[in-house]
Amino acid sequence: MVLLDVMLPDIDGMEVLRRLRTVSDVPVIYLTARSDPIDVIVGLETGADDYIVKPCQSREINARIRRVLYRYRAAERRDGDVYDDGLLRLDSPHQLAWAAGVPLPLSRTEFRVLDRLVRRTGAVQHFGTILEAGWGAASPGARDRVKFTVSRLRGKLDATPVGGGSIVSVRGMGYLYRSPTTPALPPSPKPAAASTGYGHTRALHDGSRAQHRAEER
Repeated sequence: MVLLDVMLPDIDGMEVLRRLRTVSDVPVIYLTARSDPIDVIVGLETGADDYIVKPCQSREINARIRRVLYRYRAAERRDGDVYDDGLLRLDSPHQLAWAAGVPLPLSRTEFRVLDRLVRRTGAVQHFGTILEAGWGAASPGARDRVKFTVSRLRGKLDATPVGGGSIVSVRGMGYLYRSPTTPALPPSPKPAAASTGYGHTRALHDGSRAQHRAEER
């Protein structure tokens, strides 16, 4: 959960949220003194889950936080049975996976990590979030453990039409899942630099900026 002011010293809080939404679906509540109805509308349209005007009581803030978190958890429960993007299918209760209709053998840890990534398709999952999903707690060498498991997952997905490249590295942050069935954004007029391995972060952010410019027009 992020509590975000609108009036920040170096950058507008709404611009912060626009950028945040290109990489994360973390719950966000504005907590600000700007009370104009237009500000409230714009704030919610930029992707905030709630908008609280200061001054306010701490009990109100706590109540709104609980409501937003409950809504997010309820959404996770609704999505919790079966994921199917037309190519990859996950049965979460039974921890079973299929790629293009063919069973995909995964360990329990591999399944939990993949399940976390695909349930938030297109949104970066930080190392800590993935670690909690796969192992339930932090431990020494946590990032190495996550990287090793993701490497194994990519190897198994490479043998299927899904492909290992569907798990995208975001340097210094974590990973995201991009379904191969998701329509690609229109290509940039500038020639893109050749990329190697799975480090597609630059293309991801360039595509996000292009999409935002298109939406503003």
